[in-house]
Amino acid sequence: MKAIEQIKQHIENKKSFVLEAGAGSGKTYTLIETLNFLIQEKRKEIENNNQKIICITYTNVAKNEIIKRLENNPLVLVSTIHEFLWSCIKSFQKQLKIELCKLNELRFNEEEQKKAELTGAKLRDFKHKYIPHLRERIQDIKSVYYDDTAFRDFEKGLLHHDDITILSKMMFENYALLTSIITQKFPFILIDEYQDTANEVAEALIEFLLERNKQRILLGFYGDSHQKIYDSGVGDLEKYYLNEETKKIELVKKEENYRSSKEVVRLLNNFRTNIEQKEQNDINGSVKFVYCQYNPPRTPKINKKTGELLFKNGKIDFEEKVTDYESRIEQPKNENYDKVIEKLDINGWNYEGESPDKILVLANSRVAKRANFGEIFQVYSSRNSLNVKEQLLDRNNSLIKFFTGYIDKKTSVEKEVGIEHLIQFWESNNYNEVIRFLKKYGTLLNGEFKHNKKIEIKDILEELNEKRSMTVKDVFQYVINKKIIKIPDSIVKLQERINTLDINPTDDVELKERIERDKRFFDSFMNLPYSQIINFFKHIQNQSVFSTKHGTKGDEFRNVLTVIDDTEWKGEYNFENFFNDSDDKPERKLRTRNLFYVECSRAKENLVVLALSDMNDNAIANVKKWFGDKNVLTIEDFIN
Repeated sequence: MKAIEQIKQHIENKKSFVLEAGAGSGKTYTLIETLNFLIQEKRKEIENNNQKIICITYTNVAKNEIIKRLENNPLVLVSTIHEFLWSCIKSFQKQLKIELCKLNELRFNEEEQKKAELTGAKLRDFKHKYIPHLRERIQDIKSVYYDDTAFRDFEKGLLHHDDITILSKMMFENYALLTSIITQKFPFILIDEYQDTANEVAEALIEFLLERNKQRILLGFYGDSHQKIYDSGVGDLEKYYLNEETKKIELVKKEENYRSSKEVVRLLNNFRTNIEQKEQNDINGSVKFVYCQYNPPRTPKINKKTGELLFKNGKIDFEEKVTDYESRIEQPKNENYDKVIEKLDINGWNYEGESPDKILVLANSRVAKRANFGEIFQVYSSRNSLNVKEQLLDRNNSLIKFFTGYIDKKTSVEKEVGIEHLIQFWESNNYNEVIRFLKKYGTLLNGEFKHNKKIEIKDILEELNEKRSMTVKDVFQYVINKKIIKIPDSIVKLQERINTLDINPTDDVELKERIERDKRFFDSFMNLPYSQIINFFKHIQNQSVFSTKHGTKGDEFRNVLTVIDDTEWKGEYNFENFFNDSDDKPERKLRTRNLFYVECSRAKENLVVLALSDMNDNAIANVKKWFGDKNVLTIEDFIN
């Protein structure tokens, strides 16, 4: 029986379920089929009770796609997980304040325990994120609120994303009336990409919402446990369906693979544990694993008396430090990478424009380097550390917005408000958009267009295009001087702030350091070659062949080259230890396996895995079991 038929049967029998669907199986299509079935079969019942079907997604992009496919059907409310949870709990302000105090106390005590373990400078610099005795101050808070930001301030009642999931679980658990009210509103709740849903959310929905209202509500989870690549996600729901005696939901498997060639599907099945996918097309393809051997190799330490290998922390100890080894092989790594790219180019892989082929790299820093915007990435990384993705890649910083625009969080639509958008309109001869842009965002036209301005506009934009071969500062000053775009208030305030030290010196050391950091960042950004902005813009507009492995989930490409390099993110992923089955950290091993599954399953025809990291004999032996002996090659054999 097909997956959709099983789902329909479970719906008629009022049994909640989880759809476990492998990559390329058409999971989203099945979700839409389920929603259409509910619309058709349950419409009268839902309308008569003034209810709605709710579909919960992980991202705004997915939300908008589902709304589009359902043609904005009013019977279905499509929401992100945070939107849904907040809509459920926000009206219960009295209870929210109680649970917020509990959460604050819990986290404050956790911080106190960590503080007790600190000494010296770390102890002196320690600052609490949470405050003691929130209960005494909570009455001063008018309301607890959430405004879709990455910030929290419990003293003001402001919640962070992560707080929503935990507080929702606490509210669902402690207030049975809340779960009853939700059930009355939403008799059917479908959750897309369930594997990325937080543990707390899964527990709230199954343990409290479902268990208390079994006959009045049905939950449907759609996802793939092998595509869970973030720690926050629940991963799988096996504990809710494997044991017949304690089972709370039914398992439905979707084993078809409509995306990939039989060679790719066969590879996926070799290391996937819970589904054996079946190819559904006749695509001819190939899989290759290419590994590098670096000379001289790392020399293990040997006991001179016994001749035995020496170990450190249970692992072989080497004469050469890891950092020294990585530095030594950096150049050969780059050379090997270039050789593979050249070989694939000869074989017909296409890297031009919106390419049908893709190169997947683990770290954003590597992507930036390969896509030639490494300098701008470094500037943001130096200023924002771990927030470089949010500030630069997600374009939340005002400076990068000025040049490249940004994506509207609520609609997931590109806001074409940056200099590069204007240049794009100009180069594509889209003069209507050029005029609209100039009228809306600058003062060059004073809000209206007159034909005698044509030549002036042409000259200005041509000169602007020439300025793009210079520095960011050159372009910025030209744009401002020519009144092409009004300088945003946020940038004005930044400039005013970094100039305050010259005008009003301060004795506040912390303030002084913060302003100096802002100045260094601003100056570094402005002194960058503008080509860095151009290359970055191409990347975010999907005009680059590069992507991170994290950013491709749900995507598919004709051919995929995935690059494995354990130099970065060693704490999060370790491919060599995954391949040789020696990782002593189960969570990291699982995380690495899932990421490898995601990257391999993007390929429709051909897959090449390039291991730039060192791979020992055990690792290569296991890789051969998956890929087949003839498909595992040294780089010399691959390029010759």
